[in-house]
Amino acid sequence: MGGNATDGTHISYTNQVPTKIQYNPNNPTSYSQYSHYLLFDRFANYNFAKGEFVPYLIQNWELVDETFEMTVRDGVTWEDGDDVTAEDVATQLRIAMLSGGPIDEFTDSIETTDDRTVVLNLSGDVNPQIVEFETLGQRFMTLKESEFGEYVDQFEDDPEQAQSDIQGYAYQDVIANGPFTIAERSNQQILLEKRGDHPDADNINFDRIAFRYLDGNTAVHQSINANELDSVMVFAPPNVVSDFPDHIQMETIPGNVGYGLVPQHDHEHAGDRAVRRAIAHVLDRETIVKNVGETLKKAPPLPVGIPADDQERWLGDAYDSFEDYGVNERQTDEAEQLLGDTGYSKDGDTWVDSSGAVVELPIVVPSGWSDWVTATETVVDQLNDFGFESEVDSRNFSALNGTVWPNGDFVLSAGGWLPGGGRASFPYFSLHHQLVEHYRGFTYNYTPANENRGGTNGDVTVPSRTGSGSMTINPSDRLQELSDTSDEEITREISIEQAWVTNVDLPVIPVMEKQEQAFLATDEWSVPEQGADVSQVRWPHLWLIRQGELQYTG
Repeated sequence: MGGNATDGTHISYTNQVPTKIQYNPNNPTSYSQYSHYLLFDRFANYNFAKGEFVPYLIQNWELVDETFEMTVRDGVTWEDGDDVTAEDVATQLRIAMLSGGPIDEFTDSIETTDDRTVVLNLSGDVNPQIVEFETLGQRFMTLKESEFGEYVDQFEDDPEQAQSDIQGYAYQDVIANGPFTIAERSNQQILLEKRGDHPDADNINFDRIAFRYLDGNTAVHQSINANELDSVMVFAPPNVVSDFPDHIQMETIPGNVGYGLVPQHDHEHAGDRAVRRAIAHVLDRETIVKNVGETLKKAPPLPVGIPADDQERWLGDAYDSFEDYGVNERQTDEAEQLLGDTGYSKDGDTWVDSSGAVVELPIVVPSGWSDWVTATETVVDQLNDFGFESEVDSRNFSALNGTVWPNGDFVLSAGGWLPGGGRASFPYFSLHHQLVEHYRGFTYNYTPANENRGGTNGDVTVPSRTGSGSMTINPSDRLQELSDTSDEEITREISIEQAWVTNVDLPVIPVMEKQEQAFLATDEWSVPEQGADVSQVRWPHLWLIRQGELQYTG
């Protein structure tokens, strides 16, 4: 790593007009898409391959009794010459807390005990991994205390006005603390220049990185083909990727979000567990993925409320006791047995219930989401082939998000089965998403869910995982217990137990998982081998620059 710096410029891209980009994370309007990853140091970076956070600005952290103590990296400075201190970190976290962020749910106060130590005084028992994800995850040291400390005082005096003011502030004249600073802005690009006094400056052997404005994925694809870009994050279907130059290396990382089927649990058929399980048995998930594009998606090995890459890590020895429903096959015999045992029968080639009503399972899907539409078309074909009556009901996303999903006006709907990002790798968040409160706002009337999702936080009775009898469990209560415990054995026990509920009751039916794509040019740049652990972060190309793993060789 390292070496002599060269007068090189690394070219990446943004789909935001550079002159409009701003860096206040509390203001969603034109908030930076990528450049802040190099302008500001992140607290820590979640590595999907390792299943843990890699320290960065926060070098050490520990939950002891009712405090969460963090140590700030020594030697990091703001570009105005001031040290990055514990008070800067505390200011950022206080604003997040006072703005009603998740930190507020488990924190009484935030204090600093010296220039490098920040302490969260917790309001009670809380799972350490929840504190990690909510405190460290996707958080950058952006808000310098001397510039933003006044908002903390304002929140104490007039919280409503403070919220309005900070959400409306477009922070453009920034003071950076990362290895780069803003050198130029224009409508075409934002140019960053290396700061020699950052602790990781010696890892970077080029002077500048430019984020060029390109409007839409097609423009990015064309620029890759024209050898105009050195690294990007962009969606590119298989037929487009196959046309890229040979020196373009693709990396994928888990999106921890993906296409599933959300059943309306009040519906006479979709609300019947036997029907939901039959659906899972007759879907060939790998065929669905192939039809959408294997470079973009992954079929989860188990339909369970835990991301594909984390299932073995969390289920451990219990993994083989879970039902896979046939990841690459259509298990029609199992589906027929389930339906026959619960009063369904075939009328000719069509399944009917005990009253003779046809099992009709239309699936609503956002019309503009081409990959989800393709997946839904394949699902519908497989359901119809089995003898259910199904059809694609594609509608405008705004209509679905505005009325259809909140009103529960569907039988089956395409919907996310994971909440996304690194936090979904911790089962509490992904299981809570399926069992208690779907993040998209679906009113799916699942009994264990929250009232605002049509539930009552009630019990559910499912077959026992040991193979004999049944168990009655309250997912809401058990997940609350998981969120309150620091005992690793209890965390794993509840995670396996509630994963089992999602596996056999199928509150949401997982189908495929998104893979995020990064593209790295290797003609004039050295990069790690494809699939290396160091690249399994958000986002690979920007993290590799800091780590000295993306070097100029031209």
